[in-house]
Amino acid sequence: DEQAIQPGGCLMTHDGGRDARPALPAGYRLELVTEGTTSVARVFAANGELAASGYAAEHHGPLVFDRIITEDAHQRRGLGRAVMVALGSTQCSDAARRPLVATDAARALYSTLGWTVVSPFSTVVIQYAMSSVR
Repeated sequence: DEQAIQPGGCLMTHDGGRDARPALPAGYRLELVTEGTTSVARVFAANGELAASGYAAEHHGPLVFDRIITEDAHQRRGLGRAVMVALGSTQCSDAARRPLVATDAARALYSTLGWTVVSPFSTVVIQYAMSSVR
């Protein structure tokens, strides 16, 4: 069996509150789709290329953010911020808290949006060797 500790990050929270629609740089468009309790935000470049995306789901209180990504070629343009604000705008409950697990690189962005570090976070991936049974 093999174990691999993944790069560290941190658990962060935000007190919630509804967000306004984000502003995007020229040449980008935002698509926000909500189905049931899950929302996906996607930002596309003028050429149709996916530049940034993320997911959020609100269930019995918290609005959980997941897989927030800005592609390398589109970083440092406010697209990650736009995805976070768009997903925050889908919050139904005024009392919903928002948790997420952030990479060290993303922590700075989330901090500027009012997120607070709660604790360090890491993940271990365990791969089991498969053997044949006779």
